[in-house]
Amino acid sequence: MNHRNDAKENTLELRRVFQELLDDEKERGDIGVTSFKVVFDELMEVQKQKLREITKEQFESLYESGFIICIGVAYRDPIIDHIDNKVTSEVDYPLWNEYAREYDRINQVLNRMAPAIASQFDGIPLKATIGGMIGEVEHVWEYWPLVVSHRVVAENSGIGWRGKNQLIIHEKFSCAIRFASIITAMTLQQGKRMESMCGDCTACEDACGFIRQRDILPDYRENCRKYILFLKSKGIEKDICGKCIKACYRQSKFQKQFTL
Repeated sequence: MNHRNDAKENTLELRRVFQELLDDEKERGDIGVTSFKVVFDELMEVQKQKLREITKEQFESLYESGFIICIGVAYRDPIIDHIDNKVTSEVDYPLWNEYAREYDRINQVLNRMAPAIASQFDGIPLKATIGGMIGEVEHVWEYWPLVVSHRVVAENSGIGWRGKNQLIIHEKFSCAIRFASIITAMTLQQGKRMESMCGDCTACEDACGFIRQRDILPDYRENCRKYILFLKSKGIEKDICGKCIKACYRQSKFQKQFTL
């Protein structure tokens, strides 16, 4: 009984701290919690090794009874409309770059919030997914060992469901939300994994041929990497695209319930 009470009280305090940090940053977002073991078991083998390296001598105890907190910060409207915006038939790349800068800004916000939460909950912060590596690797496979998937954490924590574009779709923010995580041994209440609600929606597939052809391409994510390199050649400053995010937010069957 005390264990359950501790988990409830700790989780309430976690949510209070998170909301306070959101308010200080003047942002909107969401938070969830899942089991360290569940996340570890779902990661790619190379990411399991990365998580072992991060947790070091704490790994065994964390695998037995630890948790991972997922924090998400949403993009601001109307920044989503800057993605792939066309004037007549020409793409406005300078405007698209405003979305790239927002991507970077949100990463910085997350990378302030995650250590702040970690310091109060005896945790290990995992920063927002690193950028700047697209041109440093020869294939997207070389990227996976460098990161621990925040999407696996978010999906299992109940923050959202996995979309056809492989991003996490939040019930309010669509997939216009970015994540960081915090590993902790503190007892917390876990969220419940959400099953996909995409159904027959094809918004992201209509916007991106790579997603539409994902089942027949050797690895559509490598096509995404090459397209991002093309965007960078056009002056886009960060490793971003976002076309499927805009499509989900503006054209999906959930568009009326989404709000940024």
